[in-house]
Parts: sequence; structure tokens; C-alpha cells
Amino acid sequence: MAVLTLEDCSANRAPGRLLRRIDKLMTAHVESRFAARELSFMQWVALKVVRDGVAGNAGELARELSITTGATTRMIDSLERRGLIERDRGAADRRVVRLAVTEAGRAAIADQQRHVVEAWNEVLAEFEQQEVDHMVAALLRLLDAAERVVCGDQLAEAAA
Repeated sequence: MAVLTLEDCSANRAPGRLLRRIDKLMTAHVESRFAARELSFMQWVALKVVRDGVAGNAGELARELSITTGATTRMIDSLERRGLIERDRGAADRRVVRLAVTEAGRAAIADQQRHVVEAWNEVLAEFEQQEVDHMVAALLRLLDAAERVVCGDQLAEAAA
């Protein structure tokens, strides 16, 4: 079992700080490539996570994007007006509103995806493919472990 020491968590090596710093840098880097585009990077991410099944309703999308439900509703409204996403009320329970990406939304995702890939490839240019593969695998394991620990605790608290 891996264990971090206090020295491992100094400001220059703290895993949380490193992840936040990479996220902020890469978000700004990728957003700059969306500056003159019809879709913002956040809107593109919203479409992509709905298309990929990560988020299926407004609440899940808000949690995935770490934005308020009000901001999420405004984003969905905007994407819906542009024909990129649609709300689908469930037949069994009309209170349930699922989100679905339209064909135009799928085309917008595909059209913009290369900007995201190009930005990451620019940053990863000095890495070997095996290093990138290991990094992605380690990040997936880290996310899985964090979700298991954090969500497991939240589920246990909710049941109590």
C-alpha cells in the first residue's frame, strides 16, 4: 500500500496542488483555442459528457462541470436554442428530464475535438507513448479510488 509522507506533500509535490495546477493551466490553454469559436470550451465539454453518457440530466451535468444548477440551466437553454442538445421528458415520469445531444451537437463535438487533442499533444510532445499510457492509467485508478472513498463515505452517511 502506498503512503505519502509530509515531505511528499510539500507545495511542489502535493498531489492535489499538482492536479489543480495542471487543470487550470490546461483549461486556459484549451479555452484559448475556442476563443473565436461558436462554442465555448465549457459548452463543448457539456455536450461531450452528455454524449458520452457521463451526465444524463441537468443535476449530473452541474456536478460534472462543478457549476451551479442555475448556470447549468442557462447553458442547456443556450445549447437547446442552437439545436445542439435537447431535453427529453420521460414517458413513465414526466418529472425526469434527460438530456440528449442532437446530430448538430455531435457534429459540433467532432468539429472542435481536434482543438482539444492538439492542445494536449502540444503539452505531451516530450513524453513517450508508454509514459502517456501509464499516466492515463494511473489517473483512471486515482479517480476510481477517490470516487470509491469519497462517494462510499457519502453513501454511508446518507444511509445512516
